[in-house]
Amino acid sequence: MHRILRPSRREFLKCAAAAGLAVAGRACAQEALPPREALATVAPEAVGVDPALLQKAVDFVAEAVAAKTVPGAALVATRGGRVFLEKYWGVCSGVDRDGVPYDGNTQNFVYSFSKAVTATVVVMAHQDGLVDYDAPVMKYIPEFTGGGKEAVTVRHVLTHSAGLTAASVAPVLSGDEWKAAMAALCAMDTEWEPGSRTGYHGVSGMLIAADIVRRVSGNRPWNDLCRERLFDPLNADLSFAPPRADAPLAVVPPPASRPWTVDTAHMPFLGHPSGGAVARPSGMLRLLNLHLAGGVWNGKQLLQPEALAEMHRVQYQDKIDAALRDGKTPSHEYWGLGWLLRGATTEGWFGFGNIASPRTFGHAGIDTVIGVADPERDTALVFITTASPGESANTMRLRNTVTNRVMAAVTA
Repeated sequence: MHRILRPSRREFLKCAAAAGLAVAGRACAQEALPPREALATVAPEAVGVDPALLQKAVDFVAEAVAAKTVPGAALVATRGGRVFLEKYWGVCSGVDRDGVPYDGNTQNFVYSFSKAVTATVVVMAHQDGLVDYDAPVMKYIPEFTGGGKEAVTVRHVLTHSAGLTAASVAPVLSGDEWKAAMAALCAMDTEWEPGSRTGYHGVSGMLIAADIVRRVSGNRPWNDLCRERLFDPLNADLSFAPPRADAPLAVVPPPASRPWTVDTAHMPFLGHPSGGAVARPSGMLRLLNLHLAGGVWNGKQLLQPEALAEMHRVQYQDKIDAALRDGKTPSHEYWGLGWLLRGATTEGWFGFGNIASPRTFGHAGIDTVIGVADPERDTALVFITTASPGESANTMRLRNTVTNRVMAAVTA
C-alpha cells in the first residue's frame, strides 16, 4: 500500500531554531484576530451523526489528556457547515502562563496547515488570470534561474515536486527579510528533475508561490493580500501577522527561556506562507468548509468550480497508477494543489484514517495540528494538541483514531 512520507517535524524545528539564532530581536507588527464568530451549532442527530459513536471519539481524546499524552486538545467538527462537535480539554503549554485552560478563544500556530491557506490564495490569483500553473517560475521571478530551476513550474511548487526540499526557515515579516529568503531560494540547485517525483517541501514551495502572487499584485504584504482575498470574506480568525502580546496563545514547541516576545528572534517562521499562520479551530473550519461548499461562502463564489476541481485533483494520479500496476512504490504522492488527498493511503501522518473517502483532503501542522475534510460526507474536523505527543507513532495513533471515530459516527 502506498504510504505517505512523513514531513520531518524535527528538521523543520531545527531549521527554525537555527534561523532564530541568527536574527536580531525586534518587535513585529502585531494583529488581533477578529472575534470568534461561531458557525451554527446543532445536535449530532440533526445532521445524521450517531451520538453514541461520536462519544467514542470524545472519550479517546479525553483519555489522552488525562494520561498526559498531551496537556490539552481541541476537537471540532462540522457537517454541512454546522458544528456538531466542539470540545476542548486541558491547558495551554509553551507560554509564560502555563496552565491556562485551553478553549475556543486560544490562538494556535498552525504550522504547515498554513500551506493550504497559501495555496487557496494562489488558486484565487490563478482564476483571476494572474498566475499560470504551467508557466515556469522564472516568468514571474526572473532571478529564479540556474541549477535546474528553469524547469520548475508553478504547479511543481504547489505539489512538492520542484526538487527544492533543503531550504531552511528564514524570517519573512519585513520586506528585506522576504527578499533575503527568496534570494536564498533562488541560489539553490534542484535535487531532482522537477516533476519526476514528490518530496515534502517544508519551506520553499509555498514561499515561492506566495512571492509570485505578491509580484503580480503590486508587491503588497502577504497578510494584506490574504486578508483581502480570503480571511475577510470568510470572516475567518486566520492571520499571517504575529498575534498580539496579550493574546491567549498555545506555543509549540515551548521556548527555551521566558518571558519572551512573539517575534522573529524567537519564532523565525512567523508570517511564513509555508508555516507561519495563526488561527483558532473555527478559522480552520471556515477554510475547510469553503472547499466543501463548492467555493461559495455567504452566497459569494470565492473559488470558481473549475479552479476548485483542479485544486482537488490528484496531480500525479497517472504516475501513481502506473507504478502500482507495475508493483512498484510510487515516486509521487496524492497531492492536489496545496492539499493532500487521501487516495489509497491508510493510517498516515496527516491523519486521514482508513474510513474517510479517497477524496478526503487536508493538511497537517507539524505533530500538533490537522484539518481534514471528506466531500462525500460533507464533514470537516480540526484536531489540535497543545504540545507534541512525542513519538511519531503516538501522533499517528492519535490523529488516525480521532478521524476514524468521527467518520464512523457520521457514516452510521
